[in-house]
Amino acid sequence: MSKPSVLIVGAGAVGLALGYHLSLAAADITFLVRPGRKGVFAASQQLYCYDDNALKTFAAYSVVEDVAELAEQQFQFVIVTLDGHASRSAEGTAVLRGLGDAIRDTDATMILCGVGSGLRDHYLETMRIADDRLLVGLLGMVSHQPSADLPVHAPTDPVQLAKASVCYKHPANKIGFRIGTSNAAAARQFAELYNRSGVSRCSLVNPFLVNSASAFLPAYMACEIAGWPKDFATVVADKELWRLACRAQGEIMALPQNGWLGKLMAMILGPRLTAYVHLSLERELRPLDYQAFSRFQHGGKVRAQDVESLGTDLADGQRQGQPMAALQTLLARLAAHDAASQAVTKG
Repeated sequence: MSKPSVLIVGAGAVGLALGYHLSLAAADITFLVRPGRKGVFAASQQLYCYDDNALKTFAAYSVVEDVAELAEQQFQFVIVTLDGHASRSAEGTAVLRGLGDAIRDTDATMILCGVGSGLRDHYLETMRIADDRLLVGLLGMVSHQPSADLPVHAPTDPVQLAKASVCYKHPANKIGFRIGTSNAAAARQFAELYNRSGVSRCSLVNPFLVNSASAFLPAYMACEIAGWPKDFATVVADKELWRLACRAQGEIMALPQNGWLGKLMAMILGPRLTAYVHLSLERELRPLDYQAFSRFQHGGKVRAQDVESLGTDLADGQRQGQPMAALQTLLARLAAHDAASQAVTKG
């Protein structure tokens, strides 16, 4: 892997942050973007790093707008950063089908970064590639596009921040990416590549921990129902709502497809430990505002993905004879909250 080539589908917050760190690892980066978007990336991209409050320049990449432009290229890894909802849309499905045609007869390993129950199956069916060529990964760092909805806290430099197209922050463990080991050899190859960046790490994890990422979404739905208070502790303090969210989380983890590890995690991750995880993240990610970011992300940008994924989990569980009472109640409360919010807006 002296100079591995990596194709990243999507050049948003996830794609640019991931591409930048892989470029530090001496990978050859190509982005596939929507038609008409290539010009946006003609100039180098500036990324603001909350870790050291400095701008990073990302210029070592190329950009294409059509899968047909990839016909003569060979990639070691193809990373799709579309969220679960976008991946299932007509446009997303067409992109996946084209990618499948382009890489099916190559040695490229696919990595999907979206969240959603059954999403991996959708990729396999649409792309028609072998099961062992599709890994699931999750961004470990927090990455976002600048927004007026996100407050700026010291020592963040607002002048530098305004110059960035993407901002990112690592947790204390410096894990920038997690990859499931459904194909252990391919996962190790990717982790070894990523770790060459020298500033960020890729961790190898049990596939359950990435395949069941939707289990962690009820916490954000609780935040939505609570009106996105300024800190996570306020959500946890609403014991009835928080316990409901954690029971829903456990129901998803304990689904039969998640095996014994899912059942174990459902028992371990109760209200207290789940609160500890989120409150710890809130501290570690400063000066990035974790709660404001969560509202920007899960309350807006990927909300359709989240609700769709939880709805799929509910249907899957009930089809397999699981009551899923807490998840059903949580989604009903979310729907009532949305209806009340829309009524206020119209009023």
